[in-house]
Amino acid sequence: MVSPKRFGFLLNARRPPRALVLRDLSPEEASAAIDWSGWYLPDDAERPGKAERAGVVRLLLSVMAQLARERGWSDWYAGADHPFAWVRAEPLVRVLPDLYVLDHRPLPPLPRQWQTWLPGHRPPRFALEIVAGDWRRAYEEAPAKYWQLGCPELLLFDPEAAAARAPLAEERVPLQLYRRDPDGTYLRVHAGADPLRIEALDAHIVVLKDGPYPTLRVARTSRATDLVPAEEEALRAEGEARALEQRARAAEQRARAAAEARVRELEARVRDLEARLSDRGEVSGPGR
Repeated sequence: MVSPKRFGFLLNARRPPRALVLRDLSPEEASAAIDWSGWYLPDDAERPGKAERAGVVRLLLSVMAQLARERGWSDWYAGADHPFAWVRAEPLVRVLPDLYVLDHRPLPPLPRQWQTWLPGHRPPRFALEIVAGDWRRAYEEAPAKYWQLGCPELLLFDPEAAAARAPLAEERVPLQLYRRDPDGTYLRVHAGADPLRIEALDAHIVVLKDGPYPTLRVARTSRATDLVPAEEEALRAEGEARALEQRARAAEQRARAAAEARVRELEARVRDLEARLSDRGEVSGPGR
């Protein structure tokens, strides 16, 4: 976890609000138009590591669906690979989160891209960006873009840093979490490999390295062992529990049937013995 001291304040301390204010610009700088072209994201933009990212996202979406089932969430939505644009005059200025969470379930059909100047098009409550390719650019530009978009929580996941197969630059870390403060400040509140809490999920994200490619899972607590299962895992566990219950019920029924059969057998033997004794006159009736 990044120490709050790095931001110039202590835990439980107070600070004045902050804002991006530029002063003492030259006339040329003050009148210069913003060049957004460096942030353009065309439809045919190549994204490295597509297959690996898809596996991470597919698993996370399934896990989040199961988390929603456990908690009874209905008015929420988790999606993937939908661009978010926020500059009306520059619709190609946009981000493409690998996964995002909305506070409310949108009405179908989903738009081709979310445009935050339109009614009902809001920034995501939470966004995940999986770092691939130019990691320096991702580390630098992603927080700035999502800050402008108005996303309250951004998680950067660097699988290469998580795998640590080779020496990496010191600043590369598996997980970075940015949170938007009420004054709009974007703070990096986590940088490392430890589990971290996502406010939008009220749960923790953990890095797992069991397979050939590091992945992410959701944990109910900060303990990495308390993992939320994927939907298919939960269904399989439920099926196994039902099968075990059915086997136990069948065994109980067999045991009851065997016991009842034994009782009937003993009762028949008693009746047979009484009949033979009666034939010999050795059984006294009532009043004798």
